[in-house]
Amino acid sequence: MPPSPDIVGIGVCTVDHLVTVPRLPNRNENMTAISYDRQPGGLAAIALMAAARLGARAKIIARIGDDDSGIYIRQVLQEEGVDVSQLLVEPGGESQVSVILVHEASGDRSIVSRPPTGRPVSPGEIDRADITSARVLFIDTLNDATLQAARWAQDAGTKVLLDPALPYAEIKPLLRYVDVPIVPEYWARALMPNEAPAAVAERLLDEGAEIAVVTLGERGAVVAWEAGTETFPAYPVDVVDTTGAGDAYHGAFLYALLQGWELPRMARFASAVGSMNCRAVGGRNALPTRAEVDQFLAAAKS
Repeated sequence: MPPSPDIVGIGVCTVDHLVTVPRLPNRNENMTAISYDRQPGGLAAIALMAAARLGARAKIIARIGDDDSGIYIRQVLQEEGVDVSQLLVEPGGESQVSVILVHEASGDRSIVSRPPTGRPVSPGEIDRADITSARVLFIDTLNDATLQAARWAQDAGTKVLLDPALPYAEIKPLLRYVDVPIVPEYWARALMPNEAPAAVAERLLDEGAEIAVVTLGERGAVVAWEAGTETFPAYPVDVVDTTGAGDAYHGAFLYALLQGWELPRMARFASAVGSMNCRAVGGRNALPTRAEVDQFLAAAKS
């Protein structure tokens, strides 16, 4: 029997078609792409691939179609060492697909997605032992399955890390089970429009989180924990594409939680991985190994 995973993630997997362009096209314009690439995507998929490449044992629970995109998703996750035994297949279903236009000069991107046609994973399709034997559970949305998994995790002492794909009002019932919410700046500003990101992190801490993070893109991240609130800057890199940088940050934080490091080390490690992932097109190509992150951080100190 294989060892239990360190991390279990529940979420949506996608196939990203990444098109690098000199600028966003005008209406009715026919533009030649600078480059094209196909990669796996999705909050859970990239976060778990990031954690696996760093050295964690990761397992994904998700549903894909039996189309070519679903076959590709399974193949790449397996290549990255992610356990796909609970990657469920919807007969006749279409997997989620995204087209991402990447601006060559800045690395900024615009995304158009086709949602999957399959059903969400149901509570009956999750094995309680998968959740309770893991050390960390990653979730990105609220539904019956993620709520059940979060309850099981809390009962077992499994840490729950959240990357919210829904606004606060919709995902609030889940927050009582979340130990580490890591939210993007736009989510924080929607929750508290007139407040600084630090205030949002502190509010999430007051509502029961052990660690609360607001990611700020190229400006780093604000982290609140029992010892205080601090901003940890991003690291300078030659940015090619920002796709998946936030997901890589989550994956690195998942890995850092497993190590039991002090919070500042966790935050700097995650910032390094998020920054390093911007060095190539797509969410997968520049995911670093643990040795590469250690070398990067050592060079940053010198």
